[in-house]
Amino acid sequence: MKSFILIIGAIFLASCATVGAVIDGGKDLTTSVIDSTVKTAGNITTSALEDVSGVIDTVAQSTENIVDNVVEQIDEQTDELQGNEEEKQEK
Repeated sequence: MKSFILIIGAIFLASCATVGAVIDGGKDLTTSVIDSTVKTAGNITTSALEDVSGVIDTVAQSTENIVDNVVEQIDEQTDELQGNEEEKQEK
């Protein structure tokens, strides 16, 4: 009976060590997957924001050029109209 208890005790100790190793391995695997996922999501987000900011800069520069052109054209036309009014007043 004593030998039976010793054999069961040895099996129990070995299985506890195996269960502990499986738990530690699972914990390591889970933390690695979460860490990699978070890093990847962060990198994708950063890249997307950089791309969006580049597009916004391009649109802003294009719009700025268009607005400058429109302002210049309106200024020239109002100058012409003012010149025509001055000529009419002189006559």
